[in-house]
Amino acid sequence: MVGVIRRASFTVVLALLVLFSTIFETGYILEEPTTFSVEDEGQTNDNSSTNWTAHAPVWNVGDLWTYVAVLDGQSLVDGAAELAGAELDLLYGTATLQVMGVEELIIGEEIIPVYRTVTSAVVVGDGRDVPAPIIGSVDGYLTAALVLTEYFRVGDLALIEYDKHIVMTFTAEISFIEQTVDIADFVESGVYSPPLEFYDFPLAMNESWNSVTNLTKTYSGSSDVVTLPGEPEYFDQEWLFVVNATGDGGFSGCENSTKLWQTNSDGEVEEWRWWCPEVNQYSSRWTSDIALGGVDAELTLTSYQPATNVMSVNVEINPNSSPLNGEVDCWVNITDSAGNNLSDKSGYIYLTGVNRTSFTTSDNGSAYIRLKVGNTMDDTPTSDDWATHGVVAYLHSDQSVGAVTLTLEGSAIGGLLRQEANRFAAQAGAITFLLDSQFESSFRY
Repeated sequence: MVGVIRRASFTVVLALLVLFSTIFETGYILEEPTTFSVEDEGQTNDNSSTNWTAHAPVWNVGDLWTYVAVLDGQSLVDGAAELAGAELDLLYGTATLQVMGVEELIIGEEIIPVYRTVTSAVVVGDGRDVPAPIIGSVDGYLTAALVLTEYFRVGDLALIEYDKHIVMTFTAEISFIEQTVDIADFVESGVYSPPLEFYDFPLAMNESWNSVTNLTKTYSGSSDVVTLPGEPEYFDQEWLFVVNATGDGGFSGCENSTKLWQTNSDGEVEEWRWWCPEVNQYSSRWTSDIALGGVDAELTLTSYQPATNVMSVNVEINPNSSPLNGEVDCWVNITDSAGNNLSDKSGYIYLTGVNRTSFTTSDNGSAYIRLKVGNTMDDTPTSDDWATHGVVAYLHSDQSVGAVTLTLEGSAIGGLLRQEANRFAAQAGAITFLLDSQFESSFRY
């Protein structure tokens, strides 16, 4: 559940780590590793043969994904005193996720290209013994409609902010007569600082990273199932993300998907996703908090419709990794939907910590930029890098983007320190997955 994450003391975590690391091998938790690995202390760490399982995607305005949605309605009852004694079945329906636009957000002094997406869903489920004024408990069905607008950083899909509009009604069935009552109509708005980076592209087996962010929530509207705070809420959050499997993501063409887990500092699973490169999106997802502070939900992809008749914006850099404050060669290549080169196309190149740079394509549809990379650390450094930033080309008038990932290499000493920190984090994550597997989860599917 999204909320203020309880901080376990370092002493307790270390004691658990020492205790369980003497009993369990981390390989018991994780799938057979690829060539990516962080060796034990004193041995060589070589990621030159890293087998990347997924890279940052490029979305186009109009891309559309459709999912079967299943929500655990009982968690609404468990969290609302007004519904005490009621029973709600699973809620079933359909959800669509569509890229509606490419925009710019200004955060601090930085201009950031973002995708604006809208997820729309309607789910319905039966309810029994639901309290009703005057007539007492009644049976019927609950209908919940969700419209979720999200803003994702183009370079790495980090979530910056969202607006979640929820409308809920209950239709009572009394003597074959239906009567519908409005029970919720409100908007929850959230802003992450720094943005929440669920995917630290590129992805590889056994990779892990930590994320520390602050979520600010505000509410407007009304609800009879949850109490809406009148003032903004602030949540300091600490998350551990782990890539622990590759395989079938459950949709045609998604046989080479990558599974990611999100856990809180207590080792409780917040979410998992199967990321499928073939559809540039997750093919299945389970979350413990899709709405209302803790409603379990599962989404399974049923169709993917990429936008048609769109131009291609391809960004290339050489090399793909650079020392701090270095320079790289960057090319932007633009073609129409038929593959023809497009000249005189103008836009900007964006890189975190570096002023945006303008470009215009020549007769061959290409533009060259000598790009200074700067030295800005990202919010998810690992043992192998100082930062991974998206190099983004954005054509404002065409609402089109292209992106590629640049890795900034840290110092050797800093790398050793980050490697040691990540080694403990990975072991702790493996232990929490083992402990979690020993118990039944609270959701019902």
